[in-house]
Amino acid sequence: MAIGIAQVQHIDRSDVSAILQAIVQDGCCIIKNFTDVETVRRVNEEARPYIEADKPWKGDLFPPETRRCTNLVGRSNTVREKWIIDPLIRKLTAYFVDKTTSNFYGETKHTYTSEAICSIAMTFDIGPGAKAQRLHRDDKNFHVDHEDQTTAGYRVGSDVMMACMVPGVQTTFENGATLAIPGSHLWGPDRAPRTSEAIVAEMEVTDCWVMLGGLYHAGGANITENEHRILHGFFFERGFYRQEENIYLANSTQDVLSWSPEVQKVMGYELSSPNIGFVNFRTPLQHLRGEQLDDYGDFDTSQEAK
Repeated sequence: MAIGIAQVQHIDRSDVSAILQAIVQDGCCIIKNFTDVETVRRVNEEARPYIEADKPWKGDLFPPETRRCTNLVGRSNTVREKWIIDPLIRKLTAYFVDKTTSNFYGETKHTYTSEAICSIAMTFDIGPGAKAQRLHRDDKNFHVDHEDQTTAGYRVGSDVMMACMVPGVQTTFENGATLAIPGSHLWGPDRAPRTSEAIVAEMEVTDCWVMLGGLYHAGGANITENEHRILHGFFFERGFYRQEENIYLANSTQDVLSWSPEVQKVMGYELSSPNIGFVNFRTPLQHLRGEQLDDYGDFDTSQEAK
């Protein structure tokens, strides 16, 4: 008997509730009308010099035909001011990645929320002849113990990261569109993914692919002779985890201070409540601005005694 394979859902960005439900159900979806052609064109241009200067990867993570632009937020003003702080993306990361806990500080119960930050942002240019990646979960870096949720259903909060990918060109089966197994975010640690279970997530230039860190997926094989598949990816994690890309060493103090407060926050230059990430009892931005404090106090003032 043939195995029924779910197809990825395509949902307009205006229907936020449907997008949330699709990700709960399938672990992924394609957001229609996420951006516009001109914005994508600008990002392609901003990433191009770094892609052309990149070198082949020696290892298994990327095919040697792939070129990359790392530090995409630092290098692309358009990504920095358009996509990384898009209100829709923030709604999704708040729902799936933010972590809120309550505990007692003395005899008073306090609630703290660690907001999602960007773990890594990178452009991928996959050239002709590139082989497909092996199916994998992106959250392997964070040593997640996945519980089997196939019977009980998805528990919001069980994933620690999510990814968003905007195509720089139309992505097709032939040029290596993303392979994914909808519903695999529900699987426990002992079920292996099979290529026969995967679907092809083909996208138009204005689309955005969104998936949870626990979803099995892979970059497809580029079997064309002259097409390059370009994807701009930004990956979010819980704010108290160590970021995959060390953004703090990749950008100068002057550059960081020129960013908007929203970008500074999502890139990890604020504290994760209540106390993660300080520098000599100053916030990272106070440190970068060279501010000297006359006295110190709680970073999260909600826990101060009344």
